[in-house]
Amino acid sequence: MVEVLITLAIVVFIGVMGVVIGLDSYQKYLFRSDLDTAATLLSKARSSAVHSIGETGHGVYFGDNDYFILFRGASYGDDPSFDLLVEKSKVTTVSFASGADEVVFEPLSGDSTEESLTLSNGTQDFNITINEEGGINW
Repeated sequence: MVEVLITLAIVVFIGVMGVVIGLDSYQKYLFRSDLDTAATLLSKARSSAVHSIGETGHGVYFGDNDYFILFRGASYGDDPSFDLLVEKSKVTTVSFASGADEVVFEPLSGDSTEESLTLSNGTQDFNITINEEGGINW
């Protein structure tokens, strides 16, 4: 009976460790996915601005708790009919060094204000910087 209990305890311990490690890996995956999505949306916004689609600027709004929002116009909310909402995970938060909540790229030039944003999941932080010429480094 003691041998069965010891074997059962070992199996339960291994199972619990597998769940804990699996959840941690899944949260890291969600965070990395959000980071890739944010960088891709910034690149898409800059490309749309450089090609002067709609003859206006384009940007990404990070102030929503549930979505990254790709928008068209000089700022978020100018023309909501063209907004593209991309769901983000609940584990990721975004903060700006300047306190802003959006990045806007100018038409034709792709220029932007210099900005640094930090994506965080509580244990990891990752920075994305945008220079005044619209260059995105991550």
